[in-house]
Amino acid sequence: MKHYRVNKLAKAGGAIVKTKDVLASSDKQAVEDARADADCPVCEVWQAGQKVGSVT
Repeated sequence: MKHYRVNKLAKAGGAIVKTKDVLASSDKQAVEDARADADCPVCEVWQAGQKVGSVT
């Protein structure tokens, strides 16, 4: 499992309003988990300082 940070944004490309640390087996799984989270209508998923995906 790898550590990911999910940043909830005010709007696409906007300010971060909340962060959440999550564990996932892959980048794809981390983005899918963020997409399934009702608290994440607009989010970016980061791992080791690199953006691996987004939800809009």
